[in-house]
Amino acid sequence: MKLDGFEVAIAGAGIGGLSLATMLARRGARVLVYDQMGAPQPIGSGFVLQPTGLAILKAMGLLDAIAARGQVITRMHGALAGRSSGPGKTVLEISYPGDGHGIAVQRVALFDLLLSAAIAAGVRFETNARTTNVIEGSRPALTLDGGRATPSADLVVDAMGASSPIGHDPARELKYGALWATVPWPEGGPFHPHELEQRYERASHMAGVLPVGTAKDGAASMATFFWSLRNRDIDAWRNAGREAWLEQVNALWPEALPLAEVAEPVHARYHHHTRKPVAGRGVIRIGDAWHATSPQLGQGANMAMIDAASLASALSRAPSIDEAFARHLHQRGQHVWLYQTLSLVLTPFYQSDSRILPAMRDIAIGPTTRMPLVRQLVSRLVTGDFLSPIKRIGLNDL
Repeated sequence: MKLDGFEVAIAGAGIGGLSLATMLARRGARVLVYDQMGAPQPIGSGFVLQPTGLAILKAMGLLDAIAARGQVITRMHGALAGRSSGPGKTVLEISYPGDGHGIAVQRVALFDLLLSAAIAAGVRFETNARTTNVIEGSRPALTLDGGRATPSADLVVDAMGASSPIGHDPARELKYGALWATVPWPEGGPFHPHELEQRYERASHMAGVLPVGTAKDGAASMATFFWSLRNRDIDAWRNAGREAWLEQVNALWPEALPLAEVAEPVHARYHHHTRKPVAGRGVIRIGDAWHATSPQLGQGANMAMIDAASLASALSRAPSIDEAFARHLHQRGQHVWLYQTLSLVLTPFYQSDSRILPAMRDIAIGPTTRMPLVRQLVSRLVTGDFLSPIKRIGLNDL
């Protein structure tokens, strides 16, 4: 399908929305992104760009820039906390196959890179524009807060994340969220500079440390510190005060206490849903607006970028929007289903009130994932490469 002059309205200037906007604008589409913020800005913690996301950034010509800011990750390691039975026992062991790796980044580093690429490609932005719904028709449009309708477009994309108001299918909030904070990386400290490290007490307490590189050239190296927390307990956590929390951190993982002492935690809530990807004629969802999960598998931003690449490729190859949607869903359907299912099944082993599931994890999962064949399988799963989603798409069209 010829994209010169093709009009696209994207609701949401997150990782998925900016990626898609850039890809389509580079092929001649006229792209307008609507965002509720006063200026586009990132929301969320640091994360690992997996080989899938890195392949897309390479195709976009952005890999070297993000590699210069991020931190190479070669291993994910989780162990029981000091006050658990069997302290120090490994219960999560994942290494990348061969010379593979991920790149951990501060969300702002990737966001700024994608925003600059979008602007350079000619993407336009309307800020302070909170989308409330879609106006269906042969050329759909968006309804903004206050009732104003946007100009109609050939394609409307919902990239507003798990809390998107489009449609009538609210996301199910998970019981556990997390506190997270970006803190200075402790040079020469107890943490490995190329590993995601976690500590657990059963599945009700978890802390993690991820080196995430720099926000921009010349800035200091940072880490993201995570602390698992039931959403219902957030008020009790605030009322108990900072010192009470620091005592909890020290009891669970003393080495992480210096990070917590300088942290300014943000509380994040997580959702799980799989909505219908097509929301009307010429209207489609990508990223968490389509499929939201717990961050336990760490795939959210990577999946949004794969969605964007798949949709852009399909629009370039198919003769019509309907056929492009069909091609896109064929490319993405199985991969999305697999990771939605895995997240739903595996998350309770690491974040839940269960005593049985973490006991099973401690006995079986850690030792099993060190077996060569299982380790290779789990590595492909956690790095997002199972079912080869990039090969299904073909990135030459980006």
